[in-house]
Amino acid sequence: MSRKTVFVLQNSFHQFQRTLSKVVIVFLTAWLGAVTISMAQPLQADQTRVDGLQGLAVLEDPQGLLSIEQVRSAQSQERFEPWPAERGQINLGYTASTYWVRVPIQKQADAPSQWVLELPYFQLRTVDFYAPGRSPIRTGSALPMDSRPYLHRFFAFPVEPSIEAQYHYLRVRGSSHSLTVPLVLWQEPAFRANTQNTLVIQFLYFGGLLALCIYNLFLAASLRDARFLLYAVFAGVFGTAMLAGNGLGQMFLWPGLAELDNVAQILFLSLAGAMLMLFSQRFLQAKRFTPRISLALEGLALAYLLTAGLLAASIWVALPVLVLGQMVGGLTLLAGVLIPVAGVKVLRRGQKSTRFFLLAWLVLWTGAMVAVARAYGWLPTNTFTAYSLQISSALEMLLLALAMADVIDLERREREAAQKSALLAQQRLLEESKSAELRLEQAVQERTLQLEAALDAQNQLFKRYVRFGSLISHEFRNPLGIVNSQISLLRKEHERGQLSLDKRLTIMSEATRRLLSLFETWMKGDRLQEAMQEIRPQGIALNAWLRELIDSQALLRDKHPIELELSHSVGELWADEGLLEVALFNLVDNACKYSEPGRPVVIETRAKPGWVGIAVTDQGCGIDVKDHGVIFEDYYRVRPEGTVAGIGLGLAFVRRIVQLHHGQLELSSALGQGSCFCLWLPHNLTQAHDLP
Repeated sequence: MSRKTVFVLQNSFHQFQRTLSKVVIVFLTAWLGAVTISMAQPLQADQTRVDGLQGLAVLEDPQGLLSIEQVRSAQSQERFEPWPAERGQINLGYTASTYWVRVPIQKQADAPSQWVLELPYFQLRTVDFYAPGRSPIRTGSALPMDSRPYLHRFFAFPVEPSIEAQYHYLRVRGSSHSLTVPLVLWQEPAFRANTQNTLVIQFLYFGGLLALCIYNLFLAASLRDARFLLYAVFAGVFGTAMLAGNGLGQMFLWPGLAELDNVAQILFLSLAGAMLMLFSQRFLQAKRFTPRISLALEGLALAYLLTAGLLAASIWVALPVLVLGQMVGGLTLLAGVLIPVAGVKVLRRGQKSTRFFLLAWLVLWTGAMVAVARAYGWLPTNTFTAYSLQISSALEMLLLALAMADVIDLERREREAAQKSALLAQQRLLEESKSAELRLEQAVQERTLQLEAALDAQNQLFKRYVRFGSLISHEFRNPLGIVNSQISLLRKEHERGQLSLDKRLTIMSEATRRLLSLFETWMKGDRLQEAMQEIRPQGIALNAWLRELIDSQALLRDKHPIELELSHSVGELWADEGLLEVALFNLVDNACKYSEPGRPVVIETRAKPGWVGIAVTDQGCGIDVKDHGVIFEDYYRVRPEGTVAGIGLGLAFVRRIVQLHHGQLELSSALGQGSCFCLWLPHNLTQAHDLP
């Protein structure tokens, strides 16, 4: 197709579009009422940004032949058409004409003199700026980035307003997109700060898209699911389209490629449309539920790809880019009907995951329709309509991610349900085949348990006899040693003729009595052999009982004076007298064994609410703090290689007896500072479980 033919087609189409746009303008003007054209309001010192400049006017130059001198002439000034402020930013729709925009600017005396006029729209092939008394600035998307006064993704021009109103002129010509001329006037510091903040937001948006693409590519590779691959490609090409539409593509991806930049946004949007059609077909399982719409979606994908190919070819061959751009809009309108219809049909089939998909498509399609309506001039240009596609795409990506997660979860549950059914059937078969085996196994287990119980009973009996032997060897050693030592002394005294028969016999009698008492206590009911599971408590007048007990044993410990410190607040105690005697004698024996001769041993009674305490304190070698937690274990000795005889069971007996009485055992000791063992027993054993 020759360039002349292309030009004729474009002019014919644009003439129709201009006529339609004028009809819409007349309708809006009649609806809004009379519009008052006013000159610019003076810029004030406290204004950092001015949107919706007043007094704007436009002049169409179909052939693009007017010069700035001709535009400034009185004849051309009369041809300028005021742009009503009610219509928002200037939007002239799809057109091949060149337009002149007249911008009146003035400031108050105290307002800053350095301002920036920003044109936040990238798809303008040529933008010439004429300021009073200054050289013209010629730039545009068809020119390199260094033609712009500011390194900016859009177009921005320095302005030095005066206190008198002056006209500034913009000569603009569009590309394959609608001709939009949004204007914002900034104080220069505010402009730079806004540029930086906007770039940060844009980078967050594109960074999120990149992360989403990479994540879905990993899912596609790991799950081998084409839906994730199509979704990742769609997000990638759509993000590239947004990058091109925001003017960041030429800055970072294809600097200097003006022809590519002219069609980049529509080209990548076409590719994104093709990927979205294929993704929708896979996601909705359209071949299964709606075969006809599935074919239509494949046709739309093919049409999108064909349009993308023609747009790419237009970089080197003269093609009607404006017509191709409008074809993309038409395909989007058709897709906006087919996909919801297919989604509703699939939803009626019980595919609940389609809800998120339909909501995502509605959000994206709404943003696309707002962008198309703004491009045709049917909606005013503002921040929302200018960024509608980018805003809706962010929400759509999030909703599609939820839809993907929902459908994967649904498929997982369906697989689990199928597997569960298969497993249940297999389990029933196994249960029937193993019933005899289970009965046999139960019989074997019962017999095994009987044998294990018998063996355990024998082991327990053996352990009781071993422990009983340990108890006997420990508790009987001291009285027998006393008897043996007294017999030895009797012999020596007999040889010297200084026989103390009464004293020696008394000592041996007490030792023998203790042996008999211990033996009778242990053997009676075999209580110690059964780990002291039962006790026979009785009321004991503790202070009187201690005096009598210590007086009866005084001669057995003549090397260590026994001192009693009895509290008058201590009354009767309910305890097993025999077991309490065993515990007390073990503590006294230990205090005497580990103290130097002549050092006293103090027995003290204590009282606190609900408890009665018996404390035995010595002035011996003491016990290291690190041994406090293990000193009461069976057979544990702090210094097993020491000269003091014993097998490490005395304190273990004390601990068991205290536990049997639901009491507490308290130890206070340090090396070289002696030891204090205190038995805390409940005042009344029937209330022992209620004590803290």
